[in-house]
Amino acid sequence: MDFTFLIIAIFMLLAAQSGNLPITIALFALLLVLAKNKLLVLAAFVGLILSAVAAFKFENSSIYILIGLFVILLLVAKAEPATPAPYQGGGYY
Repeated sequence: MDFTFLIIAIFMLLAAQSGNLPITIALFALLLVLAKNKLLVLAAFVGLILSAVAAFKFENSSIYILIGLFVILLLVAKAEPATPAPYQGGGYY
């Protein structure tokens, strides 16, 4: 499983918390470009909603952010199927 998507979502969240809107928008655009299927597009929009929650500083926003990050983790895990590694050969023939 590739956690790059989750890490970029966390960076987008940190940029929104610091009030840096252009970087937040650029990271959201990067998430949309990296999305390989519909679940990852949904995870990008969940990240955008989390960034809005962080930017507007709602009351008890930390619990919403933790739940949202867990949802993104589940979507990323569900989006990438577990496939075994291809046979490499090796050994004696």
